[in-house]
Amino acid sequence: MTDAVEIRAPASGALLGTLDPVDLAGAAAAARMAQPLWSLVPVASRARYIRRTAVAMLDELDAVALRLADETGWPKSHIVRSELLPTVEGLHRLAADGPRALADRRLASRVALLAGRSTRLIQSPVGVIGLRGPSASPWAEPVLEAAAALLAGNAVILAAGAPLAAQRLRQIFLRAGLPGELLTTAMPPAPGLEDHCRRVLDLQPPARLGTLLVLEGAPRDQVVEAALWAAFAGSGRHPAAAGRLVMVEGAVVGLVEALREGAARLKVGDPRAEDTDIGPSAPGVFATPMILDGLTAEDPRFTRPDGLTLAVVVVPDADTAVRVAARDGRAGPISVWARDRYKGERVSRRLPSETTWFGRHGLSPTAPEVRIARHVVPRQLEWRAAWAPGTPRLPVRDTSFMTAVAEARHGRESRRWPALRALVRSARNR
Repeated sequence: MTDAVEIRAPASGALLGTLDPVDLAGAAAAARMAQPLWSLVPVASRARYIRRTAVAMLDELDAVALRLADETGWPKSHIVRSELLPTVEGLHRLAADGPRALADRRLASRVALLAGRSTRLIQSPVGVIGLRGPSASPWAEPVLEAAAALLAGNAVILAAGAPLAAQRLRQIFLRAGLPGELLTTAMPPAPGLEDHCRRVLDLQPPARLGTLLVLEGAPRDQVVEAALWAAFAGSGRHPAAAGRLVMVEGAVVGLVEALREGAARLKVGDPRAEDTDIGPSAPGVFATPMILDGLTAEDPRFTRPDGLTLAVVVVPDADTAVRVAARDGRAGPISVWARDRYKGERVSRRLPSETTWFGRHGLSPTAPEVRIARHVVPRQLEWRAAWAPGTPRLPVRDTSFMTAVAEARHGRESRRWPALRALVRSARNR
């Protein structure tokens, strides 16, 4: 890529800005020079940078929301609620819980022969990490993954999310005091990123494979509210997007009609307007949300929902509904709706989805420990006291004592007592 890339607004086609190509080799070389020094900064000090980034992001909340609304076509209200505010909360959680996740952990030994030795599990930074899109979340996921990688002592090349918004993100990190070499932005998909990074993480791509599973006695109003948000918020492209609803026959009376009435009330229009519910689904395309019922579980409109649609399938019993909802395995999130809480929880445990909710459908924050684990290399470090046995020596002429100890601790019941008697005789003879 040698020419500048123009970024245009999906709603109007207006030119928002241009992006010059990034020299990945040069950026990676600068990051490799800065990263070892960054890894020497105490974790508590790195956490303060993350906390200051959250404060700086709140200062620029309105400006960032408008930038994302222009660049993604998502309504501003949805961006603030589902992207920006969860990002601020997630940064504070990283700053608070991250140092504990990165702390050395002592591994206790239960073997008497290893007394006097100390073993630690330490979390070492990877080096230069690449984050690559496209991402179902244009702001929250790229920001939080980049922050977790930085907190772990890495440098980051960010090629995910909205490109112009990513540049704004870098400015916010720089405003918080982060050295500029540690965070570089590139235009997705950044070909050749693997050649310059020690590890590349692909963020969750946009998909509409989520499912709402409606069982007997589910609260209709809550199901309607959750289904409309899951299917149509962010033009159906957010991380928890669900274009499918599976319902047991007769479980909720009048659900499809209520869904149609709710979809008809949603306003499609300018994403910068405060009262807009749905922005453009494609550049210059303002589609009307649709509820598709009367489908079978094999209909392509249900198996791979596309556009602003919510495909509804009615099945005869709960077991069939669970099988249909679980057909895609871990591919999409699933929410379970039922009157019986205990039945709903049992069904939730049977589902293979990576994320499952009962009684709600929304965005689930990833635990800081899980995020940080993606950006570290665990290593085992062991040292011993001066009086403890050292490194085993060769040749080993007599292993009977160690074998007897192992038999006494872990052997079969019939061999434990003979081993214990042998140990007692050995102790008496010394």
